[in-house]
Amino acid sequence: MSKVKNLLNTRIGFFGLASILFWLKTYLVYLVEFNLGVSGAIQHFILLINPIAFTVILFSIALYFKKTKRAYIALFIVMAIASMILYFNVMFYREFSDFLTMNILLGSNNVSGAVVSSTAAMMRPWDIFYWMDFIILLVAILYKKKSPIKMDNRPLKKRYAVATTVLGVALFAGNLALAESNRPQLLVRTFDRNYIVKYLGLNFFTAYDAFQTAQNNHVRASADESNLVDIVDFAEENHAAPNPEYFGEAEGRNVIVIAMESVQQFLIDYELEDENGEMHEVMPFVNSLFHDESSYSFDNFYHQVGQGKTSDAEILGENSLYGLPQGSAFQTLGSTNTFHAAPNILKQEAGYTSAAFHGNVGSFWNRNDTYQQFGYDYFFDSAFYDVSGDNSMEYGLKDKLFFDESVQYLEQLPQPFYSKFITVTNHFPYPLDEQNAGFPTAQTDDETINQYFATANYADQAIEEFFNYLKESGLYDNSIIVLYGDHYGISNMRNPHLASLLGEDPEEWGDFENTQMQKVPMIIHVPGAENGEVSHKVSGQVDMLPTLMHLLGLETDDYLFMGQDILSDEHDDAIPFRNGNVVTDDYSFIGQSIYDNDTGEEIQDSLSEEELADLNEIKVEATRELSLSDDLMMMDLLRFYTPESFSDVERNDYIYSDQLEVLENDPLRSTSLIEMNGGQSTADLYETDAPELSEDTPDDQDDSEGTSNTDNSSNSEEMDASETTE
Repeated sequence: MSKVKNLLNTRIGFFGLASILFWLKTYLVYLVEFNLGVSGAIQHFILLINPIAFTVILFSIALYFKKTKRAYIALFIVMAIASMILYFNVMFYREFSDFLTMNILLGSNNVSGAVVSSTAAMMRPWDIFYWMDFIILLVAILYKKKSPIKMDNRPLKKRYAVATTVLGVALFAGNLALAESNRPQLLVRTFDRNYIVKYLGLNFFTAYDAFQTAQNNHVRASADESNLVDIVDFAEENHAAPNPEYFGEAEGRNVIVIAMESVQQFLIDYELEDENGEMHEVMPFVNSLFHDESSYSFDNFYHQVGQGKTSDAEILGENSLYGLPQGSAFQTLGSTNTFHAAPNILKQEAGYTSAAFHGNVGSFWNRNDTYQQFGYDYFFDSAFYDVSGDNSMEYGLKDKLFFDESVQYLEQLPQPFYSKFITVTNHFPYPLDEQNAGFPTAQTDDETINQYFATANYADQAIEEFFNYLKESGLYDNSIIVLYGDHYGISNMRNPHLASLLGEDPEEWGDFENTQMQKVPMIIHVPGAENGEVSHKVSGQVDMLPTLMHLLGLETDDYLFMGQDILSDEHDDAIPFRNGNVVTDDYSFIGQSIYDNDTGEEIQDSLSEEELADLNEIKVEATRELSLSDDLMMMDLLRFYTPESFSDVERNDYIYSDQLEVLENDPLRSTSLIEMNGGQSTADLYETDAPELSEDTPDDQDDSEGTSNTDNSSNSEEMDASETTE
């Protein structure tokens, strides 16, 4: 004991004790207050050690002070600030299931006021324990006579302070390496704050978020209206006038958008052969929609997402802008940027109410903040669904249950409404539990590919059930339904294993074939229309919003869109990918190669210099389009540009914690389906064969099994960086 006492009476010993207590306190908070979705021994170990490195680095600051009092005062200041950040995150998480960001702390987020006003309600009796380390150490130092711990008045050599900091950096490097081994490209493909906290710690997240915020603010602050000139010129040149045959075809109708997770174009009309030689149509209902006379479908439609995957598809589809070259625009810019997004445009142009539906947590891809910036009136995330037990798999609520539970909210939306449903069951690595199994699996040497068809078939069934409800409830005839694949489902590295199922030779599979596999379905279904067709135009997700707006009878020439109306005769066929590749009707520009789309052969060596220059100009213009979109996004240039009769979003109008009460008191509620039905709910009209809702399903499932959270699963954690990530 005397040795311990002597150690604590040294500056290093006392500071070491403070570090240990703060580390253990932080770990306790992780376990008690946060739902970080930890699974497996490695993740539990990472969670245990991740507070250590930054605690050592932060507390080592005090060791650089030569004078004793200043050193101890510095330690307590650092400890107090770190404790406040920890505790404020605890209170914020209790209310919003998310972590504090710099934008919130600096008052740029409307929820900061909610935090202050409801502080007392968020406090708990046991919260005193989160301050006990600070209190005990402070008392021990202040009560010099009675305390066994004394200040160490001996000067500390600078090399000890430096060594402590270096130790902290080394510990962090080890932590990061371990995290990267379990979650590749953690900081590059950031799509949930929970991930950073789980792997690298709350203190690191705070520092990382502060750095990103400062970096973004610097770029943003350097911009002015002059940066808009080229973008405005491009938008004017790029505008494609609407086709009179289609303009206003769906005017005044509700809009229902369904993002079909990981569905690729090759699934349309595809039949899978089982081990007995029998053929099974994978997505029969979506196929029927694709070929319906009331559908405008596109079979050369490409996803254009980058690392933001599903969230990039939302940027593209609802803003006609591209995601970022690296990372996710939702995560990086979603909390602060100005957007001219579909929900706000339709609200101001045509009086639409808007709502997004997603069976995962709202913090995933920073949707809570980004949807506020988009102008969504309502956002129903996992907090509004029963995601317990076997209702969820991997990335959220199973699709059949998701649609079934969503209609109780959909029927309350004032009409006309703009709604978006994000499905998740057909998500890498495509698991499907035994009770939902039944569709044959493919017979390849890749288990991921084998399962892909079964989960796609499940998604198809869920969509059909939802359509049946729309018809039974009366919403169908007064709606326009948009279905699109958000991104590839089978990655390039797996495509050769898929080749034989597509009638291709795996040995001849190459870059051209990989590029062709980036096609995803795009279906705009307008009940009652009789001029539907399957268009072979080359088009992409950036074209979705202008196409939709023209069908609704709304002009787009006043907006800074990168895309064009696909149904317009003036539509340009050059489609840029986020990696710089470009596809046109006739050619594919992949890296430094040019391919003929008809033959799949490289042709650049057979072209004259003049022909090659003309074709390369197409790629140059496509690259310019990406660059202009990046400038607009990174510099937040839309804050300098306001279309006529349009106003930017006021985020104070959008907060998603008391939505049902807000919906109940919506002044336009009388136009909702439920009110037009005499207050009688239509939810009972929904019919599903989901086994989870069967009376025979046991109700004593372990609630921890399959529960939706942002961790998702150990399988998804181990995915290759090229795999699909929502």
